[in-house]
Amino acid sequence: MKDFIKLVFVLNCLLQCSCHNSTPFLNNNISSVEVAIKEKTSLPQNDSSKLEKLLVSKNLIDLNSIDSTIQVSLHYSTSQNFLKKPIYDGLKKCYLPLEVAEKLKIAQKFLKQDFPIYSLIIFDAARPLSIQKKMWEELDIPDKLKINYLAHPNDISLHNYGAAVDVGIIGENQVLLEMGTCFDFFGELSQPKKEKMFYENGKLTKEAYANRLLLRSIMTKAGFLSITTEWWHFNYTTKKIASSKFQLID
Repeated sequence: MKDFIKLVFVLNCLLQCSCHNSTPFLNNNISSVEVAIKEKTSLPQNDSSKLEKLLVSKNLIDLNSIDSTIQVSLHYSTSQNFLKKPIYDGLKKCYLPLEVAEKLKIAQKFLKQDFPIYSLIIFDAARPLSIQKKMWEELDIPDKLKINYLAHPNDISLHNYGAAVDVGIIGENQVLLEMGTCFDFFGELSQPKKEKMFYENGKLTKEAYANRLLLRSIMTKAGFLSITTEWWHFNYTTKKIASSKFQLID
């Protein structure tokens, strides 16, 4: 019954309605998010990497200077990613253009209005094109599958403008809500375009389905655009607009 109540709540959110009596759902298993957070806290307290200096030089700002309640766990700064090694040179902070950060602040506000103990958590944000190329080269899966999860180096990603974010929701004790797959899961189960089918055939639980709908509802309500292949990825705008407003991070 509780699962049903939350599913109804999220569906109402998608219709821009509000319900304040839903019961939270937490994934009680040890998650890669918890591991990544532990790795992050073992890093030096101040970013001093070349990557951080590059992001600052592109007029990007630290997201937590806009909203300190949004959690940040950059998986590419740890070994908790598909390459199984740190590739962000120790970066801990989430850097974005100011207006993208402001929109995330709005999404966090929408989330906490109905679920005060919940918080957005950022897995990835601005990403240099040079790192994009490295990720493409080192990901050992066929190109026809790879293109579903990474932009080809010849096709610039919105991450390369700081105009895309990878995000989830955590509850108490920094535990990621059940989403059916981990972040960066390269398989059909992570794809929003097929999640209704997986929910109906039992491969995606009602809890995971409801949590994905909740994440998507608050992000799109704040003005972000979802994509069909990754439940965690949201775009701030189109590539055409991003290229005219923001600097390419190379």
